[in-house]
Amino acid sequence: MILPTLVFFIFTIPQIMAALNDANAMKIPNRIPLIALFSFFLIIPFTWGGVPIFLEHLTVGLAMFALGFAMFAFGWMGGGDSKLLAGTAIWFTWPDMLMYAVFTSLFGGVLTLVLLVGRTYIPVRILTTPWAQMMLKDEKKIPYGLALAAGAIFTLPHSRIFAAALGH
Repeated sequence: MILPTLVFFIFTIPQIMAALNDANAMKIPNRIPLIALFSFFLIIPFTWGGVPIFLEHLTVGLAMFALGFAMFAFGWMGGGDSKLLAGTAIWFTWPDMLMYAVFTSLFGGVLTLVLLVGRTYIPVRILTTPWAQMMLKDEKKIPYGLALAAGAIFTLPHSRIFAAALGH
């Protein structure tokens, strides 16, 4: 039971770090996606499923890196968010990635609605903390790292790598 717990914490800690940084500063430092990426390479020997599965993980990570880069280039996603997407996606296989996309979309939709409602109906003058002002005053930015992190954390228990850590 140690390996699944280890996998959970090694995967989850960078996600929480990213969410907290994005919520507090609307930035995700480069070290956080790098931690997520390198921790995958630390865990994969313990959850080894063979070369084809390893290559699938790499393919998913590279594909999401390319997608994140394109979304950043078009201005649809921040740079930190796109790097977090790639650093997290390497942990998943294609079926896991589909689940990650669904969870992230759901959390992102809720986050966007909450911010839109807050930005529309909460007068800026009653926002007394810098954090609340940053979240609700800026009409364009959405800290999507929160949705990416939540989607990742909810996907992990259903993922192939976690099943391998459980011995399945």
